[in-house]
Amino acid sequence: MYSEAGIGLANADHSIAQAEINLRKLGALIPHLARQGVETSEIRDQMEAMAAILDNLRSQRWQIEGLLGQP
Repeated sequence: MYSEAGIGLANADHSIAQAEINLRKLGALIPHLARQGVETSEIRDQMEAMAAILDNLRSQRWQIEGLLGQP
C-alpha cells in the first residue's frame, strides 16, 4: 500500500510531467504563429519563465522525497 506521502509525490510527478507536455505543445505552435505574423517574443519569454518554475518545482519535489526518505 502506498503512503500518503508517496501518493502526493506521484501526483506531483504527474502534474510536472503534464505541465512539461503542455509547454512542449505550446512551443510547437510558436513557429506556426510566427509564420502568421504573430509576435512571439513575449510567448517565448513566458515559456522560459514557466520552464524555470517547473525546474524549481522538480527540485523541490526531489528535496521533499529526500526529507521523507522515500525512493
